Amino acid sequence: MPKKEDLARLTPAESKPDPHSASMAIVRDVIRGLYEGRYVPGQRLVEPDLVKHYGVGRSTVREALKQLTADGIVVSYAFRGARIRELTRREASNLFAITEVMLGLVARQAAANMDSKEKKERLETHFQAIANHSEGDGHFAFLQHRNRYFRALVDIGENEEILRILPRLQVHLIRNRSILAPAERVRGYRGITRAVLRGDAEKAEKITRHYIARIASSTLPFFPE
Repeated sequence: MPKKEDLARLTPAESKPDPHSASMAIVRDVIRGLYEGRYVPGQRLVEPDLVKHYGVGRSTVREALKQLTADGIVVSYAFRGARIRELTRREASNLFAITEVMLGLVARQAAANMDSKEKKERLETHFQAIANHSEGDGHFAFLQHRNRYFRALVDIGENEEILRILPRLQVHLIRNRSILAPAERVRGYRGITRAVLRGDAEKAEKITRHYIARIASSTLPFFPE
């Protein structure tokens, strides 16, 4: 559920609510809820329940569901409402395959463009945030560190098109089921970081793709055939 101050900021007392902003707050919260387990694949999203839960109007909820459907997170059925999309094993495998290739490219381009102390320090800072993450801080906090790490790689590699494509892959529908141990996660990111910092583009891509494939192999058995 969004923080009260977030909704208050969207609906100031002396102005009319902005339905689009409020609807996007719901979209962001549903995505976060997938990582935190508050929302799960296959779960029904009932309009009256969402209206009550988020304290907004029906039109705002419908706008949020429309956006979630367009993004592939929710599946809507005529006269039957909406549900969080539940991937089959094949669909999840396809998403992992695309993600593996794209993140491999991200690492390759970052390594090829690793030409300054500032870039190295930025990447090292984001890796350390991952390495120092405590499980007690929560899974969502780790995902924020991970997203900032890959955003840094994208920025260093100077491929803005990746930023337009990656959010559409809906990796939160697959990665929240990953069961890699924290130590193994850190080893994976350490290997990627070292290769990128050395400017070894080929190895950076290889290690990144291997890491994503490892996540896939540990995750896919949990998806239905």
